[in-house]
Amino acid sequence: MNVEMAQFRSKPVQSAWKYICQLRVQLQKNKASLVLGAGISRDLNLPLWELLIERIKTAMADKAPEVSAVGDAPGKAALVLFEMFYSYRKAEIEKVGGYSSSALLERKILSDWREMIHEALYQETSDRERINTIGKHPYFREMIEFIKQSELTVNYNFDDYIEYGLSRDELNPTKHERPYQTVWSHHSQFTKDKCVIYHPNGFLPLDKKKFQSENLIFSDGAFADQLLDGIGGSLSTLLHVLTKKTSILIGHSLTDSTLLHLLRKAASISPGNYNYFVRFTDGAIDPQNQAAIFEANFNNYNLITLFFNSADIKEFLLAITLPEVDFLHISDILGLQTKYNYYLVGAVGIGKSTVISQFGNLITLDEWFDERPAEMALSPEHLSTTKTITIDSWANEQFGKKNNYLEGKKVGVFLIDRSPLDPLSFVVDVSESDRARSMLEQGIRPGQSKKKIECGEVIHMLGDPNEIWSRLITKRKEGDWPPDKINKLQETSMRLYSPLQPKIIYSTDRKEVDVVRDVARVIFSCTYAPADLDEQMSNIANG
Repeated sequence: MNVEMAQFRSKPVQSAWKYICQLRVQLQKNKASLVLGAGISRDLNLPLWELLIERIKTAMADKAPEVSAVGDAPGKAALVLFEMFYSYRKAEIEKVGGYSSSALLERKILSDWREMIHEALYQETSDRERINTIGKHPYFREMIEFIKQSELTVNYNFDDYIEYGLSRDELNPTKHERPYQTVWSHHSQFTKDKCVIYHPNGFLPLDKKKFQSENLIFSDGAFADQLLDGIGGSLSTLLHVLTKKTSILIGHSLTDSTLLHLLRKAASISPGNYNYFVRFTDGAIDPQNQAAIFEANFNNYNLITLFFNSADIKEFLLAITLPEVDFLHISDILGLQTKYNYYLVGAVGIGKSTVISQFGNLITLDEWFDERPAEMALSPEHLSTTKTITIDSWANEQFGKKNNYLEGKKVGVFLIDRSPLDPLSFVVDVSESDRARSMLEQGIRPGQSKKKIECGEVIHMLGDPNEIWSRLITKRKEGDWPPDKINKLQETSMRLYSPLQPKIIYSTDRKEVDVVRDVARVIFSCTYAPADLDEQMSNIANG
């Protein structure tokens, strides 16, 4: 595709550019996945739940006229219909004979039930027309391009359209081997590095001769059993996807109790890992309603809700999978940011490292690139002048390394432990201006360098000095950082950063998950207003 023709004019997609940048990095690291629901079948001539149930009722009507009275919700209706089917099919098989045990009879009935579902599922599908069907789908090709680059795709649907798309030469040219692996059991081992398609509800391919699952999760009872089994670990693969990867949920309505349970559990296990939920919309949504939906999903399920139509989904997936040179070119044309820096700052013991450890879905930079000298744990007042100068020089070098790393990156969302302004909070026996000059001259732009401190938003963590001190007791640092010193350190830090309009987050007397969520709310906001740290440092250096 000629990227010059890809306009990316969708305002919702442009507003999600930060998310696209994060997902591009995650996909390159093999840590991004699609989680597909029934909604993607809408444009594949496959029936959704309600229509599938109606087709099964039609197929059963001659032998079980009572099906016309079944008007329950699809999940409950499937249970009732199966009992009706079981009753008359068992009588038919027993009349003909040929099955010597109840176990064999049971297997035959289940096989015939699966056959009925197959016929209802693919009633309007023919192998000859499939290529035309996927050609008409609004974002199927973009979806396949994403899946090709991803280790694991979760498909809650029974059908094999994804496998079919991956096997098409025009969509996924390969040599000599099947380019994907299909699994439906959490016990299965992955034999491929990429393109593993996991069907947690079962797999029913169009070609009946192909390998398929023996069981289908097709009723309220089966969903309930799946949820109960999950307590014993059968949902481990899905939990791994939702806690260790960045997933995009497409085609879901968030009414599946098992999925909601998984999302809630994932949010509890990994409070800093946020996934994306595409809320399909054909028209405008009331802004207040949209904000309420976003907050509800964000706070309860660690989901970032994207309000997209089909064209938006197409552009969104395309932007994630474009080659980097094309993506940077398009971003430049549109005037959109591709690098987002967030500096997390605050006093000793405030909890920065703990918070950062929760955001493995971002590019995180630790406080120091190299092993920290042991003396740095001490208060500056307890160090000799010579040792202080040595430590300051080492710190300058470390911040220079971090800044060089950030400068070399073009795309991504970066969460950085401390900024080059932080050492100014610890000055002893030297002025802040002298310390600022040494940071700039030795760390950021030594010699003839013209480099500047990378701009970014500042997230300033604050807390009660006594509570912070209590944390330091467990780290055996209480003697170096008593409450009065912590209070002074916080006041100095706030004075240094206040011109940069930092986002303030209180981290004491609160649950860790709430602090993490507040940091996430800043990072995953659609807005980005980077502060000019270099200008602030230069102003301090110049007195």
